[in-house]
Amino acid sequence: MLNTSRKLADRESPVRVGVIGAGLFGSNTVAQIERVPGMRTAAIADVNAEKAAETYRAAGVDERTVVTAQTPRDANEAITADERTILDDGLDLVQMDLDVVVEATGIPNLGARHAYDAIVNDTHVVMATVEADSVVGPILTELAEQCGVVYSMAYGDQPALIVELCDWAESVGLDIVAAGKGNAYLEEYRHGTPDDVFDRLDLDEAFVDSHDLNARMYNSFLDGTKVAVEMCAVANATGLRPDRTGMHLPTAEIPEIPNLLRPKSDGGLLDDMGVVETVSSLHPDGSSVTRDISFGVFVVTTTPTERTRAYLEENAGTGFYVSDDGDYQVFYRPYHLPGAETTISIANAVLYDEPTGASYHRVGEVVARAKQPLEPGEDLDGGGGYTIYGVLEDATTVDESGHIPFELLDGATVTEPVDRDAILTYDDVDVETDSFIYHLRRLQDDR
Repeated sequence: MLNTSRKLADRESPVRVGVIGAGLFGSNTVAQIERVPGMRTAAIADVNAEKAAETYRAAGVDERTVVTAQTPRDANEAITADERTILDDGLDLVQMDLDVVVEATGIPNLGARHAYDAIVNDTHVVMATVEADSVVGPILTELAEQCGVVYSMAYGDQPALIVELCDWAESVGLDIVAAGKGNAYLEEYRHGTPDDVFDRLDLDEAFVDSHDLNARMYNSFLDGTKVAVEMCAVANATGLRPDRTGMHLPTAEIPEIPNLLRPKSDGGLLDDMGVVETVSSLHPDGSSVTRDISFGVFVVTTTPTERTRAYLEENAGTGFYVSDDGDYQVFYRPYHLPGAETTISIANAVLYDEPTGASYHRVGEVVARAKQPLEPGEDLDGGGGYTIYGVLEDATTVDESGHIPFELLDGATVTEPVDRDAILTYDDVDVETDSFIYHLRRLQDDR
């Protein structure tokens, strides 16, 4: 990525970016696009036009240059006239003459449709709606390659940063043992609901209201669903597999990670090498570890080269750590900035025709466990809700067991009794079969 800022600044015309979704991620992205020479937000689509307008204002865009467009043609005429546009429908935005579309709705079915339409319209896509990628990422990646455009994870989100760390480790000749992220996880949170999520996060009501925080989205982080979704994306981008259904999710401080995430034969937790994993920053009593990685990402490595191993052990503690026997290392990035770093993905797509992570494989799937006993006739409500939570599972196990991908269950109806914590199968539910993501997933399965 060296010299990226110079290459952007030297462009004859700025990169035209369209952002779908003016929530926290989308607004953060727009704010940074407007700070990067050679890049501009040409259009924002959101069902709330005032929210989109406020996103432009907060980013410092002169509101006199912002117009509301009713059609893609009107929007294209506006940006030709050096104006910015607001649309109320992402399906209109993806028909515009743009260089890159950032999909940030957080709604899997919409995200899949927006990405598909943008790709066939010869537009690069940066997918921030990781839930969609966990179900249909491989086929969208394949479609983008066929169309000669880029389909990419969003840099600044943890999956893309983990992929970057893995690429770095392999590029310097280290073997990857495990890669993942941190999260404030407790087993009891699996069955938590949106009703008290902000109390568990210790966020006051004024902060929640001022930032318009979505209770279900935040609950999906605590109940493990979002963790599974993001690590599924990493697995499918890197080929690293989950070591077991649900991952191990050990509590660890950063220096302890290489002792825990190594093979059982060497005193660790892992049955295998080359896996995805998540580390909790909370002890079972709810107290926090001291040196946590809850906001960051990591890669655990090893090497058969004695000289390299000794060199790393000699320098351990200066920004990375080694296991007590010196055979394993953990390298990490202590932070991620969702939305605020997404311009890296935009630039990579336009300048280098490269994604910052993409689902080249299908090795992981997110499946659903019941938060409570489910009875026939009950409707399921999806991630962060009241009925199910997501766990990561090996794709081979999913196929052999008939488990259903998590994001296909939103709005599904239970047809058979399901015990608490049991994994749902296709035989347990009637699924909404008229959604775009369902049909795209079926196409992916057939291929």
